[in-house]
Amino acid sequence: MKKEQIIFGILLIGIVAGNTLSRIFSHAETPLLDNTIEVSVDGEVAHPGVYEMDAGSSVQDLLELSGVNETADLSQINPLWTLKDKDKLQIPQKRVEDQKISINTGTKEELMQLSGIGEKTAQAIIDYRNANGLFQRIEDLKNVKGIGEKKLEKIRDKISL
Repeated sequence: MKKEQIIFGILLIGIVAGNTLSRIFSHAETPLLDNTIEVSVDGEVAHPGVYEMDAGSSVQDLLELSGVNETADLSQINPLWTLKDKDKLQIPQKRVEDQKISINTGTKEELMQLSGIGEKTAQAIIDYRNANGLFQRIEDLKNVKGIGEKKLEKIRDKISL
């Protein structure tokens, strides 16, 4: 019976010691294993700043948190790249000539930036989409007075829906 009491006592001490250590470490200011990193993002994002993320997070994870602007140029950024602590990501802006003008949302001023589109034609595009709804295809732009096949071909690579 003494042997059983000794084993029980050792188990009890182990449990108490384990609980005490657990309580000590759970209240420690610095965790034993830090599984987070701090990274910053700036440039063409909706919410630039410093983010605390899980270790092993990717550039894509950071971009989802910060929100990418339409004007961002992501062509040289690998979304699968694993971030490391203190990384800084600068999202560049597309070059102006790379940006397309939306025929569905473009303002009069934006539409007038297109070659051959003056104030009257820009207003006609806006009036057409207000009366008929959003353009479904780029070719539908030929339904607007003042835009024919030649003018459409001239601006096709500068516009989007």
